[in-house]
Amino acid sequence: MKTATRIALLQGLIGIVSGVAWAMLSTPKAGLAALIGGGIGAVLTIYAAAKTFAVPASDARHAVMTFFRAEVRKLLLAAVLFAVAVRFFADVFAPLVSTFALSLLVYWFALLWDTTDG
Repeated sequence: MKTATRIALLQGLIGIVSGVAWAMLSTPKAGLAALIGGGIGAVLTIYAAAKTFAVPASDARHAVMTFFRAEVRKLLLAAVLFAVAVRFFADVFAPLVSTFALSLLVYWFALLWDTTDG
């Protein structure tokens, strides 16, 4: 869970930095959209980790099923969050999506981290 928390914190940081950059280079609404995009990435990470690690797995099959259920729910939550975000930020969708995509890059670098801490 520590690794998931670190990923979510970095995704939130990406959202904040990108939000400030978009606000300075474009409009405050674009900055807010970018902040929301990074926030969606962080929320999805925490949600999936919480659902995956909420119940200790008794065997490998149970662990895999718990993981898959968490991922499916995460995808459904992503669809809902993006539907709501599009409702409010349709005119500045590029900052929202680009920052969300940037937040996903954290997963790539997480593979390089020392995972002995959990």
